[in-house]
Amino acid sequence: MKLTLVVQRYGEGVVGGAERYVERMATGLAAEGHEIHVVTSCATSYADWANEFPVGEERLDGVVVHRFPVAAPRDNERFIPLHHRAVAWREDPLWPWAQQRWSQTMGPDLVGVEPTVEQLAATSDATILVGYHYAHGQRLTRVAAAYGPTIVIPTAHPEGAFYVGAVRGMFDHADRVICLAPEEGDLIAAVQGCGDRIRYVPCPVDPLTRPESGQIDRAVAAVGVHRDRYAVVVGRVDPAKGSDDATRFTELYRRCVDPAFELVVVGPGDESLRQVDGVRPTGFVDEATKTALVAGAAVVLQPSYMESFSLALVEGWLLERPALVQGRSRVLAGHIGRSHGGLTYEDYPSFEAAMAVLSDRPDLARRMAVNGLAYSLVEFRWDKVRDTFLSVVEEARLAGGRRLARAVRVSP
Repeated sequence: MKLTLVVQRYGEGVVGGAERYVERMATGLAAEGHEIHVVTSCATSYADWANEFPVGEERLDGVVVHRFPVAAPRDNERFIPLHHRAVAWREDPLWPWAQQRWSQTMGPDLVGVEPTVEQLAATSDATILVGYHYAHGQRLTRVAAAYGPTIVIPTAHPEGAFYVGAVRGMFDHADRVICLAPEEGDLIAAVQGCGDRIRYVPCPVDPLTRPESGQIDRAVAAVGVHRDRYAVVVGRVDPAKGSDDATRFTELYRRCVDPAFELVVVGPGDESLRQVDGVRPTGFVDEATKTALVAGAAVVLQPSYMESFSLALVEGWLLERPALVQGRSRVLAGHIGRSHGGLTYEDYPSFEAAMAVLSDRPDLARRMAVNGLAYSLVEFRWDKVRDTFLSVVEEARLAGGRRLARAVRVSP
């Protein structure tokens, strides 16, 4: 098959769940002989979309990558007030033209990308666009749909941006919509009215090798914590990701239950976390160090309210760690319910109760870890995900394109 994937960022040094999905699918399919193209920006950071990679075409791990410059770095002084207006959709919805400006201001606004998307869409079995609220996706879904079968992978959350009217166009023009978890599919069906076109295809996750004991001990010692006496969070520090809860609950738990309990935060963060009692931020670390810190933890904490999959949760299970997750995230609670790989909490009392179970019942914590490992090895293995993904592509190909007139579609 020939497939084109469109994503906001791609390449070395890029960190993000949607980007990780695209990279794994693209490189895995290319290695098996499929012709894979990725259309993306020259940016590495979602914070400002500043151009970092050179413009043009390159081949990475068998994937042909087409990079386009972003018109301008995001001006947050303009974007943030407009974003607040856009997401207050119930009280004060923006006019359609203002919604388009909101999307364009959010970025990345790619320069000169349309002709390449048109040509690739006309000659691909399907064009797959990832991310529902970025400017390129909302604009280019319509372009791709005019020339061939189109799939959208929205990575949607129940957040204000998902309800902005301009977002609906992506779903209207998609032959199929791929969700990463059943609960994400429920959200999309309820809000965007496309339930008959939704398919579940999770992120493929490769098995992880548990680090040797000495490697774990060195990583833990470098952070200054004790093995099996801390929780670990992997991901950026952001209130929507539950970081405020995680740090506040850690302070309370140390004060009320266990003064020795600590929280290790792995990933981009706020230096002010170093002032929080019991919280140990590491910033960015290499993959081996991250893996060792997860493997040495008593529990993997996933406090996010906004998840469509959660790679950090699955990787914790692959390293045989029990999980404790924010139960108000339907996706995270769904993973726990299907796997029996951990516990959920919604507030501090339920957090403390769950931690007490994990601490007082090491046999149960171990059983949860084993359950999570078994779930991950079966549900997210490459061959299973690949086959499902390609079956959805075939469905879209046979559907032949949706809303726009077939007369405007060019021949391959």
